[in-house]
Amino acid sequence: MLFEYNGYVVSYEKWGSGPEVLLAFHGFGQSASIFSNIAPALEKKYTVYACSLFYHGDSKLPDHVLPGEPLPPEFLKEGVLEFCRQHGIGNFSLMGYSLGGRLVLKLLEMIPERINSLLLLAPDGVKKSRWYYFATHHFIGKRLFRKAVYKPKLLFTTVNLFSGLGIIKKKMKKFVYSQFSDEENRFKILHVWNTYSIITPSVRKVKATIQEYHIKTLIFTGTYDPVLNEEIGYILSHGLEEEVKWIKIKAGHDLLKPAYSDLIAQELNWLV
Repeated sequence: MLFEYNGYVVSYEKWGSGPEVLLAFHGFGQSASIFSNIAPALEKKYTVYACSLFYHGDSKLPDHVLPGEPLPPEFLKEGVLEFCRQHGIGNFSLMGYSLGGRLVLKLLEMIPERINSLLLLAPDGVKKSRWYYFATHHFIGKRLFRKAVYKPKLLFTTVNLFSGLGIIKKKMKKFVYSQFSDEENRFKILHVWNTYSIITPSVRKVKATIQEYHIKTLIFTGTYDPVLNEEIGYILSHGLEEEVKWIKIKAGHDLLKPAYSDLIAQELNWLV
């Protein structure tokens, strides 16, 4: 299914028969269909609308928008509100995995009065990445980022050096190689990172909002995650133990595997 807003097209999937609406946002390199992996955990409690981010699924930007042109946070907010208006949705819950978690946290900042609860799986946006900020905001960093996309040999040489010096872990080295070895994937990273670069939440505001509006939040992290480690769970839950429950899974970054569906379903009872 497609949702159109001011020339932008967002592909989405709808399923489940639960009384509560859940808007779901996936991570890099996926699409809305990824959430079908954990459908058994969600479909009785929620009616799910899973949306594909731009450069994923069948979601498309207007022709006049340059690849990688940053989307302002207000656009995200207005787009979600228009989606809800067209579908007759009042209040809703939000689910975000990885990059999608960053969008969810920013939406929480902007429209907390519409949000019932949060379900976060290895969410980006909790712990700031100096590398990401350098690559998408700093003049020199942006030039180096583009150069790494067009000519990745320098990137691999640097990663090998940093790995040998112990500056980055071997798991991170493996992750970089897996993401940047393929040319098409490199350009997707360039465009996606820049497109969503200024949609960045303030953790201080997020935590204050969760507390003020009593928004129950489940956060799952993977013990062996080389990208978004368990520190993000501590950062978000510390001092908010009544509103935020942190669940550690003995897993890597991929927390949307069918194997975790039963665990997620069990923890959803805490949101009641």
